[in-house]
Amino acid sequence: MIRPNRRGRADRPTLLPRATPAPTAVLTACALAASAAVGAGVPPDGGLAAPPRWQADTTARAAAAAATTADDAARVWIDPTSRDSVANAYFGLFVPQSGVAAGWTGSLASCTSGTTAAAYHAATIERVNVFRALAGLPGNVTAMAAGAVQGAQDAALMFTANGQISHAPPPSWRCYTAAGAGAAAASNVSLGLAGPEAVVAYMDDYGSGNGMVGHRRWILYPPQAQMASGSVDGADGWPSNALRVIGGFGSRPDTPAGVAWPPPGYVPWQLLPSVSNRWSYSWPGANFANARVTMTRNGQALGAVSYEPLANDVGYGDNTLVWLPQGVNYGQPAGDTVYRVTIDGASGNGIPASLSYAVVVFHPEARPERVFGDGFDG
Repeated sequence: MIRPNRRGRADRPTLLPRATPAPTAVLTACALAASAAVGAGVPPDGGLAAPPRWQADTTARAAAAAATTADDAARVWIDPTSRDSVANAYFGLFVPQSGVAAGWTGSLASCTSGTTAAAYHAATIERVNVFRALAGLPGNVTAMAAGAVQGAQDAALMFTANGQISHAPPPSWRCYTAAGAGAAAASNVSLGLAGPEAVVAYMDDYGSGNGMVGHRRWILYPPQAQMASGSVDGADGWPSNALRVIGGFGSRPDTPAGVAWPPPGYVPWQLLPSVSNRWSYSWPGANFANARVTMTRNGQALGAVSYEPLANDVGYGDNTLVWLPQGVNYGQPAGDTVYRVTIDGASGNGIPASLSYAVVVFHPEARPERVFGDGFDG
């Protein structure tokens, strides 16, 4: 979960403008949205606390919520091996998501959680689908039932009203509801960012307490089928978000067997984990205790990586190896830059003893040749 360093509005993170932004502005703003939340006066945890943990009680509370859908984000298909496909998706989907107005109808004064515009909720879920499709996963997450969406909205209102976040908000909190507390237990949560911009922060997964990249693991968990998002736009306090990631699981797709972030294929430089410098590789049931990572950039060896402590089999999606590379350029590259990742020594559940993949970081400077009418490419 994300929290700012103060409750005063003067220092809150700068969000993207509500009107459709110019691509050049979004290139920087989207990439640095997470950075703004951990700027001057960073709290001891670096701006994020622990992600939600999958436990039997949260799963049971969420199960009924996943029965029907309230609204659908467009399904997203991207060919990560195609530079044009990724660039078109970035400009045709990702950038416009940041320009959708929140349209929040609630009120802090009366503890009314209200709703956000249907298009804003859809844009938040669709942003999840963009990240999943870039990682080679099906970009077909849809919205949970209206009750789950409203519970997430209740949770977001509590966060803004109290100027803090928690997966277990107490009944003494202002604007407390049981539905909001249930949603908080099953959600990635943010104070300081809302809607699609909160998803960027969850994927970067910065902060000293997030070496397990649990927020990212839930978004890229292969069986994800349904999510719910609640947001407060910050008109009367800090913006906030609750993205319900537990309880809407479906079948595990056949591919990919392992999920990396940054992923194999073409990746816009704006979407790299520039704040956390955390790269990750997930494989269900894998043993990464003896795994070691080596990396090259355009064929030249990079320095030795460091590793985050393993936090597997504890309720954060698939088992995951997290490392911090040396020598990655997180600014706009002068040209396409190829980072090759090799992981040796992993074991268990069919993972190869040695695997390697290439991440091609590029600047998607060209406008898409066509605008997606239905969210699909191809």
